[in-house]
Amino acid sequence: MINSNTHEYIEFYEGTLPIILSAPHGGEILPKEIKTRTSGVFEKDDYTKELTLEIIKEFEKSLDKTPYAVIASISREKIDLNRKKEEAFEDKKASKIYDRFHNLIKFSKNEVEKKFAKGIYIDIHGQSHPHNYLEFGYMLDNSTLNLHETQLKEYQEQSSIKNLAKFSKQSFFNQLKGPFSMGSLMTNLGFDSVPSVKLPYAADNNYYEGAYNTYLHGSLDKRNISGIQIEFPYVNCRDTKENRQRCAKAFVSALTKFLEVHLEINFPKIDCFEQNL
Repeated sequence: MINSNTHEYIEFYEGTLPIILSAPHGGEILPKEIKTRTSGVFEKDDYTKELTLEIIKEFEKSLDKTPYAVIASISREKIDLNRKKEEAFEDKKASKIYDRFHNLIKFSKNEVEKKFAKGIYIDIHGQSHPHNYLEFGYMLDNSTLNLHETQLKEYQEQSSIKNLAKFSKQSFFNQLKGPFSMGSLMTNLGFDSVPSVKLPYAADNNYYEGAYNTYLHGSLDKRNISGIQIEFPYVNCRDTKENRQRCAKAFVSALTKFLEVHLEINFPKIDCFEQNL
């Protein structure tokens, strides 16, 4: 059973899995009492809220369990929940909303560590780069992803999944773009991704490495929750309900496999679907 509540424009799902999702930029509510921002990025990540809800439903359907999730329904025009507090809004009335969003992620991290000792945090976004790939961000820029394996290892401490090494038998290189990386697992299910075995870096240099939420809530804080930012393209992932459901199904399959390999968390087998479905 999915347990959720909504308050201060933030929807919270109390989970039963070592997985935390957040979706900061998919809201469209424009409360009149809060001043509209005059600087920064205002663009909505279309249908990322809906995609996140489909992912939650797919976990419930496949595992009869749910991730923790923190989803904003307020527009980015009023508050940017993926920025430092001093950059996120221009009206102090937005402060409580900002605090609720981030405090619920912190609460979820505490619960996951208490119950499971380790887990994963995923910050869900949307992008419109021409290549139409999923982009998995680990707080490493595209030029760093292009480094040789030996050189890349030197950047592990700067990565939002640096503490995955406590649990994973795979090298840091393989965690990022080996056969059991999130990018490769999604690519194998028909959703080309960067970084992955197929696309180890973005050849056109269009790539989002992660931002404030991934920095704040990933394992750069030395805890056992690794963080990944995911930028979903619009076409084939967010554009229609059918595609959101298809993408959510692939994502749940890929993420559970990723956690089995790297965190040694066992899940009931989830049947993958054919690429052309």
